[in-house]
Amino acid sequence: MNLNKEVWSENDRIEFLSFLKAKERKEKVSWSQNILKTPSPVLALTTKDIVEIAGEIMKGNFKSFLDLGIFDYYEAIALYGMIISRMKSIDDFLYYLTIYLDKMDCWAHVDLLKMPLLDKHSELYLSLSKQYCFDHRIMVRRLSLFILFQYVKDKGFLPYILESLLDFHDEQEYYVVMMAGWLLSECIILHRDETLKFLENNKLNKKIQNKGIQKCRESKRLSTEEKDYLQKYKVK
Repeated sequence: MNLNKEVWSENDRIEFLSFLKAKERKEKVSWSQNILKTPSPVLALTTKDIVEIAGEIMKGNFKSFLDLGIFDYYEAIALYGMIISRMKSIDDFLYYLTIYLDKMDCWAHVDLLKMPLLDKHSELYLSLSKQYCFDHRIMVRRLSLFILFQYVKDKGFLPYILESLLDFHDEQEYYVVMMAGWLLSECIILHRDETLKFLENNKLNKKIQNKGIQKCRESKRLSTEEKDYLQKYKVK
């Protein structure tokens, strides 16, 4: 199928879905569903295939493709996310991201995203993160944390990131707690003294704090002594 189009029509929708279906790896569907935990139908396409398809669509009028709103499979939603991640216009990205928020239905749909122009629009992204952390949609709350993750290496953002974790004090959803714990572990590994001081003076969600410590103990970036020391920060 020609994916480099100037105009995508409703007829193209049908052809495109058939094109995706033809690439289905039936022997991998059950395994993929078990990993992804998505309610959407899964075709078990390889990541390489999805990336290549997104790249071909981007060569043409990709906004015309997005405007069709093809969300029939896990892979179709993933394609949407990959395409908007490559956008050069922040306004276009935000427009299509708003649509994507309602379609993300598993952790992978969140984690595949890349935020365009992160450095230039840090204030905007942090504002979105704050907004998303109170959203009723589980994956949007995960995205709130995923955005913060993009800034975790910069110590200048550390106070904001740590304070933001307090917003998840009552969070119970597995995929949000996991992302928060992962984020906390990165804070500990990259900015150990500041983060541990924060833990001593603030009350984080118990599940998030313990998950963060667990992730640190599983990391190969810390010594055995450092891992043992972190045990004191586990909450009973």
